[in-house]
Amino acid sequence: MKIVAIDFETANKYAHSACSLGYAVYEDGVITKSGSFLILPPKDVRYFTFSFIHHLSLEDVRDQEEFDKHYDFLNELFKGAYLCAHNARFDIGVLNAMCDRYQLKHFKNYYFDTVSLSRQIFDLPNHKLNTVCQALEVSLNHHEAGSDAYGCLMIVLRAMEVLGEYDIDKLLKKTAVYLAHNK
Repeated sequence: MKIVAIDFETANKYAHSACSLGYAVYEDGVITKSGSFLILPPKDVRYFTFSFIHHLSLEDVRDQEEFDKHYDFLNELFKGAYLCAHNARFDIGVLNAMCDRYQLKHFKNYYFDTVSLSRQIFDLPNHKLNTVCQALEVSLNHHEAGSDAYGCLMIVLRAMEVLGEYDIDKLLKKTAVYLAHNK
């Protein structure tokens, strides 16, 4: 079983303006890797109106590669994995928009949303990533993509612990969390 938590940061309101991607990988019972990388957005969306959220600017990504140069790495990273994200529709939407922008095949992985998962298991005033991580005592540098992806993965692992269910298919069925297929 392989789970890859992802988190995108975007330069602005356009889904194809990704400027950072974080990831955390859980495979065969252990976290095998986590990290992040910066992305140079396509020329038509290289203006940063979301810097106030993630503190990234064009200057930070100017010398980075565009998304298509990371595609092979992501293809290997996502191979055989369930993807998850906190507000997964956003992150999968960005992933698909970036693939569309560069005319790359979409990743066909199944994915699920950790907001939905956390709502089913943790009784909290809200289920924002920073609220859930704080309640679970998971260190988080909110809106840093690598930290957010790691926090997202920790929600999954804590849910497994709470329910005593370490098979992701069974966990999602127990919690009635929808498993979607990216097309």
